[in-house]
Amino acid sequence: MDEEITTLEAKLTELVNAVSLLRQENNEMKPTVETLQEENKILKAKINEATMKIENLLGQLPG
Repeated sequence: MDEEITTLEAKLTELVNAVSLLRQENNEMKPTVETLQEENKILKAKINEATMKIENLLGQLPG
């Protein structure tokens, strides 16, 4: 019984350490994710603007 408890304690400690490490990694990644999301938003706006300009130019072509 003591051996089972010791094994469970070791596994629980390992799990707690893994969760702690993952939380730390997530916190370190959050600023990068936010920056990339903002860059993505800006690029989408630029693509939309370029698409509208191209559509306008195509509309001006004779044909």
